[in-house]
Amino acid sequence: MRTVSVAVMRSMEAEAIRSGSDGYMLMRRAGEGAARRISSRFGTCSRAVVLAGGGNNGGDALVVAALLKLPVVVYGCRARNAFAGEAAQAAADLPQTVPFLEKEHFSPEDFLPGDVIIDGLLGIGYDGRPLREPYRSAIAAVNASGCPVAALDLPSGLLADSGAVSPDGAVQAAMTITFGAVKHGLVKGEGPRRCGELAVEPIGLTIPSGPDPDSVELYTELDAAKVCLPLAFDTYKNRRGSLLIVAGGRSYSGAAGLASMAALRAGAGMVRLATAAPRSGLPMALILRELPATEEGGLPPDTFARLNEECASSDALVAGPGWGHVSGELLTDALAFPGPVLLDADALNRAAAEPERWVKRSGVVITPHPGEAARLAAAFGLPEKLSREALAQELALCLNAVTVLKGPGTIVAASDGRWSRNGSGGPALATAGSGDVLSGTIGALLASGMEPYAAAQLGVFLHGAAGQGWTSGLIADDLPVRIGAVFAALREHRFSVLFH
Repeated sequence: MRTVSVAVMRSMEAEAIRSGSDGYMLMRRAGEGAARRISSRFGTCSRAVVLAGGGNNGGDALVVAALLKLPVVVYGCRARNAFAGEAAQAAADLPQTVPFLEKEHFSPEDFLPGDVIIDGLLGIGYDGRPLREPYRSAIAAVNASGCPVAALDLPSGLLADSGAVSPDGAVQAAMTITFGAVKHGLVKGEGPRRCGELAVEPIGLTIPSGPDPDSVELYTELDAAKVCLPLAFDTYKNRRGSLLIVAGGRSYSGAAGLASMAALRAGAGMVRLATAAPRSGLPMALILRELPATEEGGLPPDTFARLNEECASSDALVAGPGWGHVSGELLTDALAFPGPVLLDADALNRAAAEPERWVKRSGVVITPHPGEAARLAAAFGLPEKLSREALAQELALCLNAVTVLKGPGTIVAASDGRWSRNGSGGPALATAGSGDVLSGTIGALLASGMEPYAAAQLGVFLHGAAGQGWTSGLIADDLPVRIGAVFAALREHRFSVLFH
């Protein structure tokens, strides 16, 4: 999904109204979708405190307040009978049983432990000028409260086009539900840090196809749902793809198990694992080929020579997780696999150490973290101090490989110039073994026959969505089963489940 400017967003809304959707209908769609997602994500909170600004963002908040099943109190920045336009209709539709308190000033004591705060203070019309009361004190009090925040459309105080923050600060959200399309500012400047988990609620708008140099391709749940088609009822395991994973030396046994389990949960019909790792802890559902370990604990140089039958019977290959110190022959042989290949971790380290072994071919996906990407860039003579987006694109072009540059807002780039930023994920995914899970997930999609760029985009999104809703305590072992649940939710268009 392309990000849009405020001007384009307003033209999209105007076009929808010209086509028969009145403004209040759009507001209702936005509020109804937001209420579903907030109920799923924050349903265990004891109370919802809804902050309603004086404009249409406040109207969205009033619709949400009427629909939440939690106990609700509304703090309005103007009197209940002083809203205008569509927001006035939302105020009229708010049940009288919902407490409404007009506020001229906010303090942290307005919020209680266990609250979730719904931020509907300022929308896309905020222009960056210093804030007046009660908005200035509201933002300060929200951020000082320690309560989780669900922002409607964008966090208040954030400029929708640039991602800059007001002179008086901006709301720090745990989750932002943006309506119709993603605004530029949610992926630029302070936007990614301020918005937290990002959800896109469709409200019946059409994004124009014209050029926009400021637009970013953000991969969202709406994009993922388009390719997460239901399985044919008469399918069987061979139709779902067979994946070979060559992973796990003696010292890094967890990599093999995590990648294998993720591949199974992401839908591979069959997973073959070739590993020198101990058998204990590995999924029972995979087909295991045990390999001897070298004295250093890594995989032997003739690994792929031992796997002729497995290579011939597999649709895709994942290679590199947990290899340890290995001979460059393994990289050469992995690149010679006839089908799609995903290279991660120690396979990428071998490529950086022995760049002469690299063979440009089609169907390769690489998944470096920033350190691995920097080593590859140095080994292949790429310019220094590139942006993350530029580095991913340069690696993709130089190596003729779909490049997944991991990190917050993971970048996926193809050698033909296509690139996108991932719209799912959160800080809890920064945990050991998370990358091994990602490798297995993308590998399963490659084995299913999905085109490498599309497989990388979807795999990254599934992985990110599996980690949403966690603030701490997540470990890589938790991710595979959640990936299966996210996949099912996308196939059924149950988007609110992605944020529970």
